[in-house]
Amino acid sequence: MKIFKILKDYRTKYEDPIILSVGDLVNLGEEEKEEKWKGWIWAEIDIKKGWIPIQIVEISADKKKGKILENYTAKELNVDKDDQVLKVKALNGWTWVRKTTNNEEGWIPDEIIE
Repeated sequence: MKIFKILKDYRTKYEDPIILSVGDLVNLGEEEKEEKWKGWIWAEIDIKKGWIPIQIVEISADKKKGKILENYTAKELNVDKDDQVLKVKALNGWTWVRKTTNNEEGWIPDEIIE
């Protein structure tokens, strides 16, 4: 696997991320409108809420509910400039990465990856 360098510090904005399992039913909100983040939709389940990729949800006809098609966590990773990461999965302007120093994983925006 190729190692990538982080171009600038990034800190999560969501300390308590939404975590979903296959079959979960969520209430859906607005789709992201900003071009570089297209493909994300706001979801809520119980007291958890956050952005999820549209690709993992089967949206109801009225677009207010969704059924989750794959396990998902919105965990973002805190990284510092020059950290080294391995890319695991890229989706809608974000990449799930693993730090080479401690194997911690999470989402970071593509724009901060070398």
